[in-house]
Amino acid sequence: MLKKVLSIALLSVALTACGSNFKETTTRSGSSSTSFATEQTASNESTAQQASTNEVTDKEYLFAEFLKDGTPVLTEDQASMEQTSYDFIAKNSDLFPSTDKSKVINLVDKSVTTKHLNKNLNLYLNNFVKISGDVIDIEEDNIPIGTTAIVYISDENDNTVMAVYPGASGEIFEGDVATVIGVPIANFSYENVSGGYTNTTLLAASFLTKENQ
Repeated sequence: MLKKVLSIALLSVALTACGSNFKETTTRSGSSSTSFATEQTASNESTAQQASTNEVTDKEYLFAEFLKDGTPVLTEDQASMEQTSYDFIAKNSDLFPSTDKSKVINLVDKSVTTKHLNKNLNLYLNNFVKISGDVIDIEEDNIPIGTTAIVYISDENDNTVMAVYPGASGEIFEGDVATVIGVPIANFSYENVSGGYTNTTLLAASFLTKENQ
């Protein structure tokens, strides 16, 4: 398995720096506005509105930025995030995460399996896919974007996905059967316990649930 604890730590550093830039931009905007004493009231209102706009924009791009910085770390520098995936996640930021399956299930391309992702991932970078299988590893931690889980799922074809879910995974543990709905980011491989390499697909997860066994 990948050293996910280290990965999350490095991602946290990257995201914290990103957040500082957002904050600095907003602060400069406020200082500039209030420098005109004769228009103090109007400037304050404008600053508040700008700060609100910046906050919305930050939230829209937060998970996309997280994965953009994190993809090289999580894939051990084997892959980077394509702009197509970035734009899709930012456009659908309200679905990352989604705790309501009904909001995303109709967006899933049900014809896509891990075999399709392994063959040509580029065809599905702006599609939701649904993968179910055994949880072979799971880790959860609190980082700057909030509670985030990393889940490895092996499907019926013995193909593996690594899902990054921006929320709490609940009562999902290693050995359970789970379903993830998300958008593919990149293909890569990691060294397994047998000394060989396992091919896997990195997913940005929108929905994650434990299946009845």
